[in-house]
Amino acid sequence: MRLVRKRRGLLIAVGVPVLSVALALVVVGVLLAANGSDPVAAYRSMVSAAFGSTFALSTTLIKTLPRLLPALGIALALRAGLWNVGAEGQIYVGALAAAGVALFGPVIAFPVGAGLALVAAATAGAAWGAIPGALRAGRGISEVITSLMLVYVAIHLTNYLVEGPWLVSGSTFPATDAVPTDLRLPIIWSGTLLNAGVLVALAATAVVAFVLNRTVFGLQLRAIGSNDRASRVAGLSVGRVTIAAMAASGALAGLAGGIEVLGARGRLIEGFSPGYGFEAIAIALLGRLNPLGIVGAALLFGALDAGGAGLQTTAEGVSSAIVPITEGLAVVFVLIGLGIVEMLGRRREARAMLEGSQAADRPVTHDGLAGPVVGA
Repeated sequence: MRLVRKRRGLLIAVGVPVLSVALALVVVGVLLAANGSDPVAAYRSMVSAAFGSTFALSTTLIKTLPRLLPALGIALALRAGLWNVGAEGQIYVGALAAAGVALFGPVIAFPVGAGLALVAAATAGAAWGAIPGALRAGRGISEVITSLMLVYVAIHLTNYLVEGPWLVSGSTFPATDAVPTDLRLPIIWSGTLLNAGVLVALAATAVVAFVLNRTVFGLQLRAIGSNDRASRVAGLSVGRVTIAAMAASGALAGLAGGIEVLGARGRLIEGFSPGYGFEAIAIALLGRLNPLGIVGAALLFGALDAGGAGLQTTAEGVSSAIVPITEGLAVVFVLIGLGIVEMLGRRREARAMLEGSQAADRPVTHDGLAGPVVGA
């Protein structure tokens, strides 16, 4: 029975997201056909732009990284029943911290210098995430509101520095000086844009998976997420775990910002994030809060982004707007699928309880077997 349940859970974990993405692609294909476009040609163009060459594949992976890390952090917080909707702001403060260390700190050769800048990015993101966690733990203030408001503080703080004190002279757009070469994340795949940030992201994924499934902290997150009142009665420090969960979530998002500055972009640019932190919420849900599932979902979003960038030049009459439409539909179908799975599970449990109660009400015959009452 336990093996059957495990297989059923694995089938749901994999099947629901895959089916949801397939349905989203079908719906978008119907919309494209209704608009007079060829959906097959459009999808072929997207696949080619995302995976058609080593350079295209590296672009997809580069676009996956800033989505993967904050999604892992959001999943970690959601395990404790906490909604960190401020990952976008934590990405920005992480980028600020990394740029500050790289531009104004001592220039130390790789990997020490880049490592210090990434640690600064993660620390800044953790501090930014701990603020709503502390307000939730100490005052009961919703972390949804406070983390969201801090997004705008982080974005405007970045804009102020990039447009003012940190603005490089002669720049055609608001940006800082380039990060010194010794502090850049090196390219690990010759002829592509793929940098060492992908190794950091893979290590972070492994750490998150280990923490969630193999540590006391992961067990505490699940306990609080299931029932915080029962956790308090059991002696668990809900406030401390809440702050730690939000801080860890922010650290992962901040790390993503640091990798953007030291890796793909090489400098801090105004508006460098088109909403990675908000997309990360959808990715975490699409991946069902499972680190491996989140990797797949982030790769899907990265591929859609990379494919959409080359869509308009290769598929005539097709707008790149189909990318966010596809992403949104995939998340909607996942939520619908999970709702159906939960409803069926509750019905199955109710049926089992009913059958158990009926079996308990049956009278017992002289041989110990349940049977009808004779002569009643």
